[in-house]
Amino acid sequence: MQFRRQIMIAAAATLAAPTVLRAQIAPSAQSGSIADALAADGRFGSFIEILQHSGGLATLRGAGNFTLFAPTDAGVDTIPANIRATLTPTPTNTNSSGGQDPVALAAITALHIVDGLHPIASFQAPTTMLRSRNGTMLKVDRTAENNLLVTLGDNAGPGVGGFNMPRPARVLVPVITAANGIILPIDHALLK
Repeated sequence: MQFRRQIMIAAAATLAAPTVLRAQIAPSAQSGSIADALAADGRFGSFIEILQHSGGLATLRGAGNFTLFAPTDAGVDTIPANIRATLTPTPTNTNSSGGQDPVALAAITALHIVDGLHPIASFQAPTTMLRSRNGTMLKVDRTAENNLLVTLGDNAGPGVGGFNMPRPARVLVPVITAANGIILPIDHALLK
């Protein structure tokens, strides 16, 4: 019942959104969990594999309201090869854990999950800060063209004077709604 009320509030916010923004947010509705919606969409196979190895799929199948910033397959491909090798097992990895770094794996997947529902219409301010499940603040900026850009918002990541800072991930459409939350597709993975 509470989820329906939140969907109604999100729908009202959508109606109040500017016309350009409304055109971008026609959500694709799914009756299953976020994990089911990811699998049904077909753009997230690589991210699903990472979530599966981290245990994140179990979280996204569970009760609760989540917002998932989900990198597409092309977005996962932007992860540097040395980092990607620690996220999924490969035949060439020889250590007992298959080359995976369980701490990095859990941290990276939790970085993409935010508790609560945050549909595109909720990002009306120029900047919105959200806390991911690993504690990192995510900064969502709305551009003049009504695009949403997601960056690590708590000065996370290496670099002096902004060098080596990851570029913002752009929220893609369509947005996917599920019974336990919402998926905001992004064009590359968030890395700390």
